[in-house]
Amino acid sequence: SCKRYGASYRAHPPNYIPPKCMGRTELCKQVLNDTWRSYPCWSEDSTFSGTKKTQYEEYINKCDDERFELDVVIETNLTCIKQLEAVQKKMTKLSPEEIARLRLDNKLGGTSEVIGRQAIKRIYGDKHSGIIDGLKKSPQAVIPIVLKRLKSKDEEWCEARRSVQ
Repeated sequence: SCKRYGASYRAHPPNYIPPKCMGRTELCKQVLNDTWRSYPCWSEDSTFSGTKKTQYEEYINKCDDERFELDVVIETNLTCIKQLEAVQKKMTKLSPEEIARLRLDNKLGGTSEVIGRQAIKRIYGDKHSGIIDGLKKSPQAVIPIVLKRLKSKDEEWCEARRSVQ
């Protein structure tokens, strides 16, 4: 029932009251759209695409997705390394008795419960919960071993990233 502009836009209904907007300049009033609204004509569940991708575009998109995923893996791993190195550095300032009493919480010395767990799960697979328990209960014994493995994987993944660039 509203005026259409192409398949994807409709005019606001006559009784529509736009929200107040303060701070608009004359240029804003000239160029910003206050008349039309986007009106999608397909479902988000639909697999319809406005243009069909060629096999080359599909391959480029797949490569881009894989590179992005590798970047996320590397950054997650680096964050975990930094967290555990910070705990290790803190332990150098503690007495042997304090080190023996030291326990880590679910954040493993960082600010997120998820990042460290994800990095360790990616490397240790099904054994990750045992490694995380070891880090929590006996960080002085487990951190050096986990750090060595995290750094090894960091080198491997960074080399893989360099080889595809």
